[in-house]
Amino acid sequence: MRTRWLTMILVGMLAIPLAGVAQNAAKKTEGKPSGRPILDLERMNYDFGETFEQKEYAYSFIVRNKGTADLVIEDVHPGCGCTAAKWDKVIAPGKTGKIDLVIDGAKVSGQFSKTTEVKTNDPDHPQVTLVMSGREIPIVRVTPEGTVYLHGRPGEAVEKELTIATNEKDIDFQVTGLKSNMDDKITYSYAKGTKPGEYVIKVKKDAKLPIMSTYGTLTVTTNSKKSPETTLQVHVMTKSSILVSPSVLNYGQIKFADAKGPGTQSTKTLTVTKAAGKIRITEVTSSNPNFKPTLETVVPDQQYKVTVVFIPPTRKQSKQTESGEMILKTNDPQEPTLRVQLVARSEI
Repeated sequence: MRTRWLTMILVGMLAIPLAGVAQNAAKKTEGKPSGRPILDLERMNYDFGETFEQKEYAYSFIVRNKGTADLVIEDVHPGCGCTAAKWDKVIAPGKTGKIDLVIDGAKVSGQFSKTTEVKTNDPDHPQVTLVMSGREIPIVRVTPEGTVYLHGRPGEAVEKELTIATNEKDIDFQVTGLKSNMDDKITYSYAKGTKPGEYVIKVKKDAKLPIMSTYGTLTVTTNSKKSPETTLQVHVMTKSSILVSPSVLNYGQIKFADAKGPGTQSTKTLTVTKAAGKIRITEVTSSNPNFKPTLETVVPDQQYKVTVVFIPPTRKQSKQTESGEMILKTNDPQEPTLRVQLVARSEI
């Protein structure tokens, strides 16, 4: 009996200090926050400044984790399809990672600014926005910019004048030649301008071209090693001196004939006007007999009205379209034939 009591007393004495240690540990951790990540970005904006055209604009944003738990970059979502992204998904406490962003240079020009949204597990910074910006300038600049439009009426001479220079420094810029894939439609020449390093290019449309509209290119060769060729888009158009309004007769949805009864006729009109000179319409026909045209003179040798009645045919299918072409014969040597599209659709 004495031995049993001694054993119980010893066990109790040993249990007292162990309980005290557990209580002290609980007091030390009580009220203290658990580990958490802290996002720290070296910068959130990057400006490439003024730069020549580049194949791509790339920058790496540096990310630090100043917290005591892993920083997880959950998603990086560029606001534009022209931007690609790669990133370190997990950054340990005290470590550094990167978010690599690349803008496709072919999809930006002039002043640009691209944003990217970044999502993280930092409770204070669940989402941040990174910005890359810059101003792209051409190596060789052409003024005015854009497509060269040579639009005129039959027999009308149309000429455009451009200036070309370089944004490069320390180069004696020279134009060395011109070439085009439209030699049967345009003529062109170049000469030194009034300012050093500047050239004047003249592009002229052939006045004898018939009614037409087409695109082509004019390529300028220079002594620039960075940009030895500059290609310009050229649009040549000989506009009609005869105005047809509207140019298409669209009847929309019409009730076609069916078992319940006949369809609903519909009438549209258009005018034909000669802007300068005289015109006479000698004949009007339709390729589709369901469209019945009638010609009326408004101003002799200058303006006409054409009334076209659409007579709906029998409906043969759930969705049916009737189309055709109205042909107007004239005495104009440049435009002996005018064509107008005709279209009508059955009600659904």
